[in-house]
Amino acid sequence: MTTKQLDLSALLDQTFFGLDTLSMLGDVEDFIEFSESNIGWQKHRELRRAEQECNDTEFDDPREEAQYRDQMLEGVKFRFDVSLTQRVRYAALVALITTIEWVLLALKKRTSFKFPKTPDGKSEAVHILSVFNSKAILSLEQEITAIEALIYVRNCIVHAAGLLASYKHEGELRKTLTTLSGVKVSDLHFLGDGIEIESGFLEGVIKDVRLWLPNLEKVVSERGLLCK
Repeated sequence: MTTKQLDLSALLDQTFFGLDTLSMLGDVEDFIEFSESNIGWQKHRELRRAEQECNDTEFDDPREEAQYRDQMLEGVKFRFDVSLTQRVRYAALVALITTIEWVLLALKKRTSFKFPKTPDGKSEAVHILSVFNSKAILSLEQEITAIEALIYVRNCIVHAAGLLASYKHEGELRKTLTTLSGVKVSDLHFLGDGIEIESGFLEGVIKDVRLWLPNLEKVVSERGLLCK
């Protein structure tokens, strides 16, 4: 995250831990921006190379030439528009959820009260958020629901390559995806129904998390829920 993106008054109001959180979120955002801009540049270069290769290749049958050209150009477009782009967004989502988990687990270790055990089958990050939300009256119910949904998506990506049929919680995930605007089910890899993350979705999530996650630490600290 660059300095120009930060409001100075908001910056000065954050704890050092809050600044670390903002920095880590900014790193994920920078990763997306750099990776996708590089993919766009590489795509244009590869399209020019493929066009030149097609022009330099001689064919006896014009139909073979047209078929070869279509295959070459479509292959380039699929690689850069689908395969590489989705890999970047998959990686960015994993990094984002990992960042949130790091922050929450660190906060849990600093609590001034005995933290209740995570119920079986529940995400620890969601449990930590729920406990802090209840004790500090933070009104983060919508944020908790969104993070829980993204953890389902992350788990499908990590454990099942983003393919729903290979994920043991397929039914629950399909219901969850109906609540996320920007993540959908598609067969873009031609391997069956899978996770597709749309352009701009993760940047929007980071924008929201940047608002409430550092503030969570501030509020729970002010209310004596963290050890000094």
